[in-house]
Amino acid sequence: MAIVSHKEFKAFFETFFLPVYTLMQRYTGETELSRDFTQEAFTRVFEHREEFATDENAKAFVYTVARRIYLDHCKHRKIEEQYSARLNENEAEDYDFLKEVTRQETYRVLYEAIDKLPAQSRAVILLNLKGNNNTEVAAELRVSVNTVKSLKKSAYVKLRELLSKDILMILFILLEK
Repeated sequence: MAIVSHKEFKAFFETFFLPVYTLMQRYTGETELSRDFTQEAFTRVFEHREEFATDENAKAFVYTVARRIYLDHCKHRKIEEQYSARLNENEAEDYDFLKEVTRQETYRVLYEAIDKLPAQSRAVILLNLKGNNNTEVAAELRVSVNTVKSLKKSAYVKLRELLSKDILMILFILLEK
C-alpha cells in the first residue's frame, strides 16, 4: 500500500517517528538535533510519498535518509572543526610572526643606540647582552669591576636618552623570555 494521502502519511509518521527519533538520539546524543534530523527525514518521505509502492519501501527510505542526514552532519561538523583549527593555527602563526617582527625591530633599535655609545661602554653593554657578568666583562676588557660598573651605569643613562620609554618597555618584555 502506497503512502499517498495525508491520512496514510500521518499513520506512517505515527508508527515510525519514535523508532527513527530513538535511532538518531543514539547517534547524536542530542535531543533537539535528533528531532531535527527525524523531522527532516519524514519531510523527505512526504515529498516522495507517491514514489513508494509499499510501506516497507517508505520505511527503508526514512531510515536511509535519516542515516544520510546524520552522516552529512558529521562530515559538516568535521569540516567546521578542521576550518576552526586551521584558523586558530593561522592566528597563532600571525601572532608569532608579529611577535618576532617586534623582537627584531626592537633589537635593531637597541643595537643602533648601542653603536652610538663610546667604545668601552659599548663593549661592556655588548658583553652583558651576551650573558657575561661584571667580573667576566672586567676580565675580558682587562679593567676593574668598578670600571665595568661605572661604564655600564653611564651607558644606561645614555641609552635611556637615546631610546623612548615605549621602546625600553618593549625591550624589557622581550628580554624576559
